Amino acid sequence: MKTKSRIKRFCNCIKSVRRKFKESGAIAICTKSVLQSKGRTLKTFSCRKGKLQTQKMKHH
Repeated sequence: MKTKSRIKRFCNCIKSVRRKFKESGAIAICTKSVLQSKGRTLKTFSCRKGKLQTQKMKHH
C-alpha cells in the first residue's frame, strides 16, 4: 500500500509542476522532493500504468 501512495504522490507532483517546467524538469523536481526525502531514487516509472521502481541512493 505504501508504494501505491508513493506512485500517486509522484505522478500528482509531476502533473502540478509541469505547468511551470518541461516534463524532464518536473520529473527531476519531484524525484528530489518525493523520493530522495525517503532515501530512494528513481529507476523507472509510468504514471499511466501505475508503475514506479525505485532504488536506494548511492552515497559517495
